[in-house]
Amino acid sequence: MKKVSRNELFILEEASLDRDVLIRLVDFNRKYQLRILRYFAEIKIGFEEKYPGVIYPGLFGEVDSISGVMRPLENQKVWSWGDCRGLGIWSYLLAKNAILDEDTDICGRKVNLRRFFNEYCGFIYKCLMERCEINGGRIPFIVDVLTNKASDDPVNIPCAPGECEPTHVFAAAGFMQYGLMKNCPESLALGLRFLEESVDCGMNFRNVDHVTKKRNPYSGHGFAMVTLGAIVDTLKCLEHVNCPEIDTKSLKEKLLGQGAMISEFIISRFYDPPTGHFWEYNCMDGRPYINQDGYQICDPGHVAEACAFIAELEDFTRKCNTGVLPADLKCDKRKFGHAPELLKIMRFISENGYSAAGVMYKNIDLLTCEGVYDKTGPEGNKYRTSPWWNVRECCAASIKLYEMTGDGSCLKMYKKAQNATYLNYPNEKIGGLMVQTLDADTLKPLPFHPATGNLDPMHCARAREREIEAMEAILSC
Repeated sequence: MKKVSRNELFILEEASLDRDVLIRLVDFNRKYQLRILRYFAEIKIGFEEKYPGVIYPGLFGEVDSISGVMRPLENQKVWSWGDCRGLGIWSYLLAKNAILDEDTDICGRKVNLRRFFNEYCGFIYKCLMERCEINGGRIPFIVDVLTNKASDDPVNIPCAPGECEPTHVFAAAGFMQYGLMKNCPESLALGLRFLEESVDCGMNFRNVDHVTKKRNPYSGHGFAMVTLGAIVDTLKCLEHVNCPEIDTKSLKEKLLGQGAMISEFIISRFYDPPTGHFWEYNCMDGRPYINQDGYQICDPGHVAEACAFIAELEDFTRKCNTGVLPADLKCDKRKFGHAPELLKIMRFISENGYSAAGVMYKNIDLLTCEGVYDKTGPEGNKYRTSPWWNVRECCAASIKLYEMTGDGSCLKMYKKAQNATYLNYPNEKIGGLMVQTLDADTLKPLPFHPATGNLDPMHCARAREREIEAMEAILSC
């Protein structure tokens, strides 16, 4: 790993955001967004030059996040999470015209980034549609590079009828956002089918864990929470499209209703109001689950994701109720106001979710508020890890809550997460993308990937776009 030079980054000195700082942060984030897009274009072109005649059937991200070295073809996999996530976030950026329509030099070529990613999304969509057809209407976790068929890789996730793993949710988000961006009813309809199945699966705890490859015997909020994210991402995309072939009004009403239902489902089952605790699993009787090691697990990154999604949904509902959205739009007129709870939850993880070295643990124990050892290396050493995405989700959640509430504690949370991100994770060897996993105690890069081994296009980019949007909303006041 080679850290990106500090003078290329934006490190906050104080927990305050005056107008000048906000303007500079928006500019930094927009330029960093384009920096990452350039890198994804670069590695796709690099693959095609290295392996002429080989068509990689999806989004290419088979690069080690520490060394920046492309994996040999025989070791490469196609990760459907990456394909679906990339299709979603890039469709959203295209829909809102956040990708420049101008030429830039990449690998000695003149590349129009907007046209490049428009064509890239079309190619990914085609690959996913073929993958869905040849794999019986499902999209496998991993497929083979040369066939686009489900791989026999032992890491692949088996699902029985009625079960889903997270690929299903990411496919829902990707197909829905692509369908809106391209005014493609076929893509939207497929995404909505995947969404309905994901809502049913998540709220009935029938999801298969991507680590254990089994249906978890304990009831977790994670799958339903990520499904809420797909709903929110699609609602946001709806704000930037004109789709004459799609009934966007009815779609918005449907998504708002589903989102409110899932938000209430999660908050009512996994949150303790007196303490601000938000845990990962329940027993079948609804009590918080204490595992065999005596831990009540909290995943601070999942908590931040949940808070951000609920906050974004609440903002949509508030706009509906105050007439910002069309007056005849039917949405839940109840007081859907979870901001005080979200603030309490976020304060708790900001105060208790970080290691002494200044990064956010993958897991903490709510009974002791200490980090939990979650990975074991081949030499038998145990590690408390810190994946890149958790601090990025914390940035998005805290600045959104600041936009909505004006609560000063949000700025402290934002500064902590922003600086934890940019002081520790950006790797020059992967174009400024974030190294996937650090040792939370020593800050050394670790050769563990949180879920998929490819470079992820979504978590960091989606969080950054939400930060930009929240800051622009604050500046417009």
